[in-house]
Amino acid sequence: MKRENIRVALLYRGPQHEGKDDFSSFVPMGLFNVLKSLRDAGYDASLHNLSHTPRADLPGTLRSLNAAAYLLSAFFGCHHEAYGLARATKKLSPATPVILGGPLSVLGPAILARVPEIDFLIRGEGEEASVALLDALFFGKTPAASVPGVVFRSPAGGISENPPQLLADIDRCFFLPSEVMDHCQGVRPENFAVLITSRGCPFRCAFCSSTVLWQNRVRHHRVDLLLRYLHDLRSATGAIYFSLRDENFLVDRSHVQAFTEALTHSGLHYLWNAQGSPHLLDDDLARTLAEAGCDQIQMGIETIPPRLLALLNKQGSPPKIATAIRTLRSQAIRPFGYFIYGMDETEGEGKETLNFIKQSGLLDAVASPLALYPGTWLAQGVEPEHFFAKGEVLFYSPASARKWKKKYQQALAALYAQEGFRTKEVAPEAAPNLVRTVARHFQLLGQGDLAGAEKILLILTREQPENPWGFALLSRLYDDLGEKKKGAAMRRQLRLLTGGSP
Repeated sequence: MKRENIRVALLYRGPQHEGKDDFSSFVPMGLFNVLKSLRDAGYDASLHNLSHTPRADLPGTLRSLNAAAYLLSAFFGCHHEAYGLARATKKLSPATPVILGGPLSVLGPAILARVPEIDFLIRGEGEEASVALLDALFFGKTPAASVPGVVFRSPAGGISENPPQLLADIDRCFFLPSEVMDHCQGVRPENFAVLITSRGCPFRCAFCSSTVLWQNRVRHHRVDLLLRYLHDLRSATGAIYFSLRDENFLVDRSHVQAFTEALTHSGLHYLWNAQGSPHLLDDDLARTLAEAGCDQIQMGIETIPPRLLALLNKQGSPPKIATAIRTLRSQAIRPFGYFIYGMDETEGEGKETLNFIKQSGLLDAVASPLALYPGTWLAQGVEPEHFFAKGEVLFYSPASARKWKKKYQQALAALYAQEGFRTKEVAPEAAPNLVRTVARHFQLLGQGDLAGAEKILLILTREQPENPWGFALLSRLYDDLGEKKKGAAMRRQLRLLTGGSP
């Protein structure tokens, strides 16, 4: 038997109930890396996003795959979906190996003890471990029990595990969209516009599982590979916007500088967003980000009261956060805040954060109840069976989450009802950049100045005919105005620039 004759199906199914959101149906980026690694090794591997597959259709879909092995990826939130897929595959083919990886694997032996349909777990990074485990199962070159990061049932009936090992070089399994797209089913093109430039975070937030997954080490992909990815993303999908899902993109300024400099000189004219801590921002960094096309920074503010910050083990200073928000707005970068409630906060503590949201100057924000995730500091002492109970979310304090939910919804609604950028924040500069130009366009639209909004885009297309954004936004504007021929003309020009479907 040869590797190319062994069909391996990688499966993902996002949350279907209370854990479901706009992005939970996106395949985690790590699974694409595993797909690339398996195919490079010679396995006939394919990836299947089953997030939108009706439950009644799952058995037929799995049967059609006719795989020799199944690799499932899951986080806590879609864990019940992963267990269901394991049971369904075993019902169809009891002898076919079922392997589970992803952040959920931090539960380790507890999963194998409770879900007999799962044969092995891979803890930590799965690119090399998945190849080694399949080689052990199909060729017996080395025992499965020797693969780093594998959790397995021993012949004596117990459950054993090997400690995971971080990859020595995360670039070895780097993939390009065009390399894996033909081997993916149910994956939307925009899924590939979500990427990471690094793995890990140096901070130890009490609610985050990054520490147990990445051991607080930060490892970066080479900038030249990232630019290859963005060139490939454009040619393969026509994308003009991307999102960086690094846990904290701003933590290494030298990496940020190298990436933004390369992107600025690439001629790709992307707009993009990223996540980072507010205390890492300053005027120079904000200007660098804006000049490279970053139009939004998403900050984990979480809460304001010192007691709650201590509970979350978060750094937080309201004056510094306010300064970061003003700094971003001065460069026409949209400041976005993540907030957490449902921590048994007092009335005064809850109002302190709500008042901050209202007065902050943030332009975008979301708020979620505090949830417990396996492997986090907050989850220490939580009995494993709680992570196998019904439901997709394990709340820190269900009663507190219910109490504050509506109040946070009202605060966010009021935030979105506020005026956006002020005129001086998006006023033209001597050397305008795309971020400021687009922000100015939308401000003029909001003021009802359609002629001004059109003019700023026409100037952009004239001065930067290679920039897709002028044509993309003009096509939307003309469609909204009922000028279909003009809109179609702009889309044709956009397709010439991007090679994709706008």
